[in-house]
Amino acid sequence: MAEIISILNLKGGVGKTTTTINLGKALSLLGNKVLIIDNDPQANMTRGIGITKPSKSIYNVYGENEPVPVIEIADGFFATPSDLQLALIENQLNSAMNRNYKLYKGLKNIKKEFDYILIDCPPSLGVYTANALMTSDWYLFPVQAGDEYSIQGLKSMESIISEIREDEKMNPTLSCLGLLITMYEKTNANQFVIDALKSSYDNLIFNSNVRRNTTVKESIIARMDIFSYDKNCHGAVDHMDLAKEVVSRIKA
Repeated sequence: MAEIISILNLKGGVGKTTTTINLGKALSLLGNKVLIIDNDPQANMTRGIGITKPSKSIYNVYGENEPVPVIEIADGFFATPSDLQLALIENQLNSAMNRNYKLYKGLKNIKKEFDYILIDCPPSLGVYTANALMTSDWYLFPVQAGDEYSIQGLKSMESIISEIREDEKMNPTLSCLGLLITMYEKTNANQFVIDALKSSYDNLIFNSNVRRNTTVKESIIARMDIFSYDKNCHGAVDHMDLAKEVVSRIKA
């Protein structure tokens, strides 16, 4: 049965999509069968791995109650694309019965086929983030080094997570996998953010930082994961270290 991980922060631009793609690929390179899900109406993850005009997307799960569609990207590495149409039905979903369980139902019959499922969430507390958290075993927060606002996004997200965990009818076993420092550089501004995080979340911060790396940006433009683009760069090394730490934390 898959370990399901939501990757989220209310602050945009902190590396959620990059983390989803490259952590997912790293886990597959470690011998796991991995599915990454684009749960964001902006569909950045979908474009980031080179999927164009898919016949089915996460839209079919929310709009038509279908199972999660799966596209094979590489050996052991699969994806569920998003669609800009997802934004058009958000208001409709907000008034629907069982609106927060659509992704849970869409994954019910296929999650046993995977070792890990990673969900790329939008920077909001809306219905799509709620669906991800309702079906996840874990959540992972990317926090951009040097960006105090990404800490505020983290703190804002804690309220909805507390509600979900405290209600036995929702997802009381939802657990924090860790906080990931992204775009790391040795600067005073970065150290300020890290020190602020350590004061409240020290035991949750991953030992693995993702360093700022131009090659990662290039891979996104090329619509490739970092390992396919340049397996020897800092970005590939950092995401592989993260994948190993994720496996270790889940097994602990």
